[in-house]
Amino acid sequence: MRGGGVSKFWAVAAIVVLAAAQALAINYLGRNNYLPEGSEHWTEDWLIHYFSPHLQAPHKDIVLVFVDPESLEKAGLPATLPADRGWMAKLVTAVANAGPLAIGLDFYFFTPIDPVRDELLAAAIRDAKRPVVVAAVDDVFLRTEAQQKFQREFALRVKRPFGHIYLKRSKEILSLGDRATRGVDHGASAQGYASLTSTIAKLPQVEAAFGVHEVPEGTQRIDWLLAPKRGEVFTEISAYEILSPEAGASAPDLQGKIVLIGPDFAGLDRHRVPFTLGRDQAVEYPGVFVHAQALAQILDGRFFFSWSSGQQFLLLFAVGLLGAAAGWAYRSALADIVLGLGGTLLIIALSVPFFTARIPLPTALAILAWGGSLWAGQRVWAWAQRS
Repeated sequence: MRGGGVSKFWAVAAIVVLAAAQALAINYLGRNNYLPEGSEHWTEDWLIHYFSPHLQAPHKDIVLVFVDPESLEKAGLPATLPADRGWMAKLVTAVANAGPLAIGLDFYFFTPIDPVRDELLAAAIRDAKRPVVVAAVDDVFLRTEAQQKFQREFALRVKRPFGHIYLKRSKEILSLGDRATRGVDHGASAQGYASLTSTIAKLPQVEAAFGVHEVPEGTQRIDWLLAPKRGEVFTEISAYEILSPEAGASAPDLQGKIVLIGPDFAGLDRHRVPFTLGRDQAVEYPGVFVHAQALAQILDGRFFFSWSSGQQFLLLFAVGLLGAAAGWAYRSALADIVLGLGGTLLIIALSVPFFTARIPLPTALAILAWGGSLWAGQRVWAWAQRS
């Protein structure tokens, strides 16, 4: 290299500056969803599909009770929502009388329908023999002050805790994927509601049974449980099986379970989820199923490590420095192919043990940093030779 120590100094300085600038740019674009698939979602979906834990049997502690068209039809009611609140009152009472540990009601109530039936439902929730947590939304999601007032007054009438039901769909600006639901923010909403699932998990009865689990702040990736080879992730029951079971059918076992009651209607509160990758991408799950996954995650204490912006920048910066050093040292066309492909495969391979340790690498961002820094290292070497 001509120019001696000065050229070496400036070459190293240029590599550091370029690696830092690249890491800053990729970090910003990735964290703000300006890159396709939220950058790492495409690799993370495959990791979930192949490496998330498969249950051997349906989850033993959580049961889903679906308010579905079949249940309403069997009760002689319109097979649409909102469901008759007198019928809902009977369902809540029947579930509570079956001895569950706690009940989560994935319905929010923001408008009066019939004063008598409204009060029947409020009384059923208030007088239930087991703890009940009711869904709620912030005022901003309700169109009128009357709706906001009714939800507040309903909360006072039932005298039960409320929890928000906001799930986090992906919002890629350049979307190549399915905008799947991937996370939930358990923190307090604008009106002060914690999530439905974290509120259930913090009930004294639930903490006595499962222990106290701290829920990390901010949006949390759901650590999905995959279904056993035969069966579903959770025991799923239609409401009619409790209220009007068919002749000869045994009563569902709800004793000591956490029961989540929610809607199951086509086109309503349906979510695509990451683990359906490689299957029919039109498969959607009801929101109460996603809440059940989030609740199971809290009860098991299975949270992913969340990279802060600064931590992710340092990771991408380190990858950039390594890539630039490799680009500086090896500059042939063959080396470009070997280093580019080899580095990419190594990053993907490393993502597996990190994922199973619940430290998900920003894999796609790291691959971008590696490829860009290889090119930068070669360009700086060429500049140093000309200096």
